Amino acid sequence: MKTRDKIILAVVVTVALLVAGSVFLRFRLPPVEVRAEPLPGAVIGGFQITNTLVTALLVDVILVVLAFIGTRRMQLVPSGLQNFLEWVVEGVYNLTESVAGAKWTPRFFAIVATIFFYVLISNWFGLIPGLAAFGPCVPHSAEEGNEYAGRPGLAAPLPSEGEDVGAPLGCQPGDVIIPLFRSPSTDLNNNFALALTSVFLTQVFGVLALGPGYFTKFLNVKGMLRAFGPDEHGERRGCAGMVGAFLFGAIDFFVGILETISEFAKIISFSFRLFGNIFAGEVMLLVLASLVPLVLTLPFLGLEVFVGLIQAFIFYILTVAFFTVATVSHGHEEESH
Repeated sequence: MKTRDKIILAVVVTVALLVAGSVFLRFRLPPVEVRAEPLPGAVIGGFQITNTLVTALLVDVILVVLAFIGTRRMQLVPSGLQNFLEWVVEGVYNLTESVAGAKWTPRFFAIVATIFFYVLISNWFGLIPGLAAFGPCVPHSAEEGNEYAGRPGLAAPLPSEGEDVGAPLGCQPGDVIIPLFRSPSTDLNNNFALALTSVFLTQVFGVLALGPGYFTKFLNVKGMLRAFGPDEHGERRGCAGMVGAFLFGAIDFFVGILETISEFAKIISFSFRLFGNIFAGEVMLLVLASLVPLVLTLPFLGLEVFVGLIQAFIFYILTVAFFTVATVSHGHEEESH
């Protein structure tokens, strides 16, 4: 089958699934749950398994399987999946090298490429149509004054009083669905872990490049101490010169405090940027699916595919930039002094 015919067939099948979903599945706007929903009965050693954790493990499996299938029969002239994977990996490697340079790219690449592909597949996984309607059914236990399920984490509300709507697909009347899968990028815990890893490894690469002196950019008292010693000509400083040098050293010390704060700000920025964009996109698609047939949400679905790619790219390229700055910029600052 030609490539053009495969593309046409994939588009036809996708549209058919969307139309079938709009006919046979009754999508209704679920209550928006910010936190990941715990799966009923899924507890291991006292640890509650959530749907985002299940999806994250599935994304890991997908990446491993793709890498295994694409490389199990390596050819000198690649074709098929091997050709596609080599094209993607080579593109990411060349971009990393253009930012980080040839020296550090081999050390950075495995980390930043893994982050990019993991975040990308995670972002796209949550866009699968009908994903929110697939999961275990649990009995509804509504609280007084609450039209939704009283227990946190339920994915679909019950019909309003007098509304003639059947039970969710595969469930008994009065049941609600907890989605089995949810994009890991909509879980702040997942994003926080990725951001913490990125910032921690930034410090590791900084120490590898500059040694323990790397941390002087966070706690810089050399300028203030230098004020009490001789000047650059080896002469004793006067009172005015001592005060001026001390003030300049105090500025360096204050800048170091700002650098420390910025490292923690990176964690918050990384986490909420990814969470906000992906979570908002999925909520928008849910709202649209509850108002119009699924086939009419196709343009917005394409938009969210693009947003998922952009957010994965931003997380990746910022990580590369932070790694690079940690290995070179501080050394240049020391030389300027």
